[in-house]
Amino acid sequence: MDALIFHIDPVWAMTVFLLWLRLGAFMLVNPLFSGIATLATIRVLCALAIAAVLCMQGARLPASLALPSPAMLPVVAAAAGEVLTGALLAFGVSSAFGVFAIAGKLIDVQSGLGLGTVFDPVTRAGTPLFATLLHLVAVAVFFCLDGHLALMRGLALSVQQVPPGTLLLDLPGDALARQFGVMFSLGVGLAAPVMFSLFMAEAALALASRALPQMNIFAVGAPVKIAVALGVLAATVVTLAPLMGRAYESIFRFWEQVA
Repeated sequence: MDALIFHIDPVWAMTVFLLWLRLGAFMLVNPLFSGIATLATIRVLCALAIAAVLCMQGARLPASLALPSPAMLPVVAAAAGEVLTGALLAFGVSSAFGVFAIAGKLIDVQSGLGLGTVFDPVTRAGTPLFATLLHLVAVAVFFCLDGHLALMRGLALSVQQVPPGTLLLDLPGDALARQFGVMFSLGVGLAAPVMFSLFMAEAALALASRALPQMNIFAVGAPVKIAVALGVLAATVVTLAPLMGRAYESIFRFWEQVA
């Protein structure tokens, strides 16, 4: 019985390898994949499968790499460029979801829940309550809005705009700084109603402590501030939709500027 012989195109294999590096760096720091952080095999295979699919979209290598036996230096430079491209794409996603992390931490600190953490069975670490809650809501809303499909289309477009093996020699420093500004401004905007309500509650507790010096203000104020934070957040959750939409849109605006 004749043995099966598989012929693999070296150019195709190099293209898949470079795209796999880009997607691997993208998944490494992407908050959407934090739930499978410990399942390295699944992440590697998922990145490899998506790279093979994107390679079918007509990705082309530079002339220095489209050879049966390219030189080592261009391959190393192309691999480093792909890791940098994937990290830049992942930064856009991380900064968008960092909006909710900043808002949650601000609420945690002002409500007093920042003193303690809850155990997250997924990451196996202690995390603040409101930061974890807003992150889970943000991920759920992102998938409900078919954001994952837009993410895949954005990755496919990045392959066309920045072909595998292309070096990003001109890093967009202004785009990075602008994305940081968007992250902090939207994070404060999300937490603003709760922060203002907590400020008013603290002012009321301060007046009560002056009128009743014998009252244990910490024992009374802690549950009051937690109740105010939960109540205001639940009452204003509907109004968070425009800010959440702007946070998600910032991902693709950033991608257009860097790719």
